[in-house]
Amino acid sequence: MKNKPRKSLIPKNAAATPQLIYLNKDVSVLEKISQSGSNDVPVFISIKYIQHKHECFSEWSKVEMDAFWSFNTNIHNKTWQQVYQSGGKGDKTGLGYTVIDKQVYPESELKNKLSDDITLFELRVTQRIRVHGFRMGAIFFICWLDKNHSLLGK
Repeated sequence: MKNKPRKSLIPKNAAATPQLIYLNKDVSVLEKISQSGSNDVPVFISIKYIQHKHECFSEWSKVEMDAFWSFNTNIHNKTWQQVYQSGGKGDKTGLGYTVIDKQVYPESELKNKLSDDITLFELRVTQRIRVHGFRMGAIFFICWLDKNHSLLGK
């Protein structure tokens, strides 16, 4: 009885050079991220300046993180005009855009470095959870997490 060659569990094409897959081959589509001053551009989020010594995502529960990722998906489908329209005195909807005076934020190196022309604001993640930051171009830089809506002593 002859020994039959054993078939490999790994397909032969697995050793081939992988095909690179790009999320977006046309980088010009991402150009809107650099536009400034226009309110009809989509919102992008950055955590570059997050003040993790105040509060960190590691302190959030799974339910709170799920809410944040829903917020993240939601805001990426909005323009800045739609974000601004979500604010208002007592008639806030959705994201609840609310401008906050810089002086009421906790002392930090970041706060002291922000120029006076930067507008700080909060957005609603849920009825309780907020994120605070500023806009530069199309980017919303989240600076403070506020899972208990207590950052400003509310």
